[in-house]
Amino acid sequence: MSEDKQLLEDVNNGLLGQDPFTVYIVEQDKVISKYETPVQLEDPFAFDAKSFLPNAKAMDLNRFYELASSLIKKSQGMDSVSKNKQVRLVEEYPPLPFDDFGDEVIVFRLLRREPALMNAKGTGRPQRKSNYYYDIVKPNYPNKVIVVESRPIDHIIEFACWAKSNKVANQRALWLEKLFVNYSWVWESQGVERFYFKDRGPDTYMTSGNQRLFYRPINFFVRFREFEVKAHSKLREIDFDVGT
Repeated sequence: MSEDKQLLEDVNNGLLGQDPFTVYIVEQDKVISKYETPVQLEDPFAFDAKSFLPNAKAMDLNRFYELASSLIKKSQGMDSVSKNKQVRLVEEYPPLPFDDFGDEVIVFRLLRREPALMNAKGTGRPQRKSNYYYDIVKPNYPNKVIVVESRPIDHIIEFACWAKSNKVANQRALWLEKLFVNYSWVWESQGVERFYFKDRGPDTYMTSGNQRLFYRPINFFVRFREFEVKAHSKLREIDFDVGT
């Protein structure tokens, strides 16, 4: 005769984060063993992975746009441009009249986002799955291994300079291109793996009401990693084969 038994993991949420407590091993209503947990138990799915990331904040698109806006603003401040004349960075298709931005504005939009190619030449297949980055085992997470995984993502991001005159649009486009190229170390220091000027699109214009608006698109390549945190059980099942 054989009998299969399975060990299930079930921790009451009310026990998480409390002081150490005593665990009793009971067999047929009789305590056969007991021990006290040496540490507090914590929820492994609430694990904070910031200390294992390359920077204090993980890089993502919103973080990238914030850095771009900060760089544009600080650069104009260093050039002693008054606040009411500083050009702003806004999202594409802002729900505001152009006059609210003055004579010019810079807008951003995402043209492409895709898994990075796996070889250095950029000719291999895309890396669609996350790879192992780091793991941690702590007594606070019984029977759990916390695994941090990452995957590289490539982006093409457009920064378009809009202005009411051809000359202002051209000057701003050259200024922005030079600014981002010269300060590429800012992106790299904040977790961007690759950043470079890709190309500039064709000059064009549109008419809104009676006002001509001139448009100068500049494209940049950006690669950064996205991180995932997973909790894996070390011990999933115990089978007992009892024979007579």
